[in-house]
Amino acid sequence: MKHLDIPHIGYRNLKTSLAVLICLLLMPKSLNAPIAAIISMQSTIEDSVKIGLNRLIGTFIGGILGAIILILTIKLNLHSFSIIIASLGVSLIIYICNLIKKPAACTIASIVILIILINSDIINPIRYAFQRTLETVIGVIIAIIINALINPPKEKKKT
Repeated sequence: MKHLDIPHIGYRNLKTSLAVLICLLLMPKSLNAPIAAIISMQSTIEDSVKIGLNRLIGTFIGGILGAIILILTIKLNLHSFSIIIASLGVSLIIYICNLIKKPAACTIASIVILIILINSDIINPIRYAFQRTLETVIGVIIAIIINALINPPKEKKKT
């Protein structure tokens, strides 16, 4: 019989699963916290902080700009231009992220602004932006704490 070379379950796998579990125990209906924890669990604590911070910045900026644009769209009765407004909003958010020298935040900022501008179920965009940012903060913090406390990865050596 041929020997199967099955990879073992590593610490990062277990730590990610634990971070998701903690997020869901704290906020059973939240997807944003466990998603943030999954994305923030990196091979070094330094990378976890960097990725988590970019996710927070993108979520915050996308949420605020999305809320502002949606409120203006409603107040100015521009609903029939929603698709154009959403695509221009994505372009604007990418520009802003690059302007503030946070290009790594572009992707999540674009996703958040698009969700706010396209999702008709969002009644209060400011509350949604705040809630999503708060859930993201919790997920990022949980991932960083677990990554630092449970078999902490060795940091990359600077050359």
